[in-house]
Amino acid sequence: MIDRPFKRRLIIGGICFGAGVASWLAVNGHKISEVRNRDIPTFDNLERNSTLVEVAGTPIDSADLEWEYNLHVKGMTGPGEMTPIPDLGNKLEKELGPLKQQLLSGMIERKLLFKYLQQDRKFDLEEPSRYTGCLKEWQAVVETSPDLFPSNRSKELLKNRLCERSIILQYTEARIFPLVEPSDAHITEYYKNHLPEFRVPPRATVHQVVLVDEPTAKRVKKEITRSNFQELARKYSITPEGEAQGGKVGPFTKGDVPAVFDVSFEMQPGQISEILKSTYGFHIIMLQEKRPKRELSLKEATPKIRAILSAKRKDEEYRKWLESALNSIPITSPRS
Repeated sequence: MIDRPFKRRLIIGGICFGAGVASWLAVNGHKISEVRNRDIPTFDNLERNSTLVEVAGTPIDSADLEWEYNLHVKGMTGPGEMTPIPDLGNKLEKELGPLKQQLLSGMIERKLLFKYLQQDRKFDLEEPSRYTGCLKEWQAVVETSPDLFPSNRSKELLKNRLCERSIILQYTEARIFPLVEPSDAHITEYYKNHLPEFRVPPRATVHQVVLVDEPTAKRVKKEITRSNFQELARKYSITPEGEAQGGKVGPFTKGDVPAVFDVSFEMQPGQISEILKSTYGFHIIMLQEKRPKRELSLKEATPKIRAILSAKRKDEEYRKWLESALNSIPITSPRS
């Protein structure tokens, strides 16, 4: 059976090719038809194996789309993957029609960008090492999930999907994103204009002992002192941080952890709480440290700002690349 994180990346990840790309695709990635007003077909009365669109002469037919659709639906309804799709009976196909529309747009985008990067002579598409990763990935999936890919055609579609995605990611990292690092001036300007983002609320660090029932908690509460708290946490606590860290939790802010820890912000360092009940068990908490709210310095905020500005620039560069591809590669539909 294919492992869950990989299956999620394969099926649900779709055309999210890399850092900086995913966020733009989440909002705009399936709106190719709006960029150049392309005629993306609908799914009423489609003939089986009919050509839906051609990307630079390469057809995408209804069987290709059906394969992508079935793969996606299997991933969505697999145990433990996502919230299960409700049983809609005969309405399933109708209710999930918009999903097919999105998947087709994603297939067009993948084919479009792959065709477009082939025109770049500075990018050696024939280099065998470019395909090592996707072919290993392909072999692993086929071997571990043969039920998802029973025919040679389905295996070939999977290989094309994985390798096109891999090559596009390699291309964006090599040719689209190298020059997107923000300057120190841009980082400073962002910091000055977004100071509320860098205000850190009060934080607390505690040690806790979590017991399975109230009688045990009462017994331990009688034993526990400030000096032996960590020792008893290692001895009695049922939570992982008990044995590993003497029950240490934090630093955290309100809302980061279960509400039972809110009492920490009313305590003084070294103070031990009464027995507190939660869905996890019965807690005894000792406050180790309480830090007041403060504002991050420019130096402290720089890593976060750099990541924000880099992602924004990557989004912009990817958008330009996609629009250039749309203006250069013909997309036609027999239904138009």
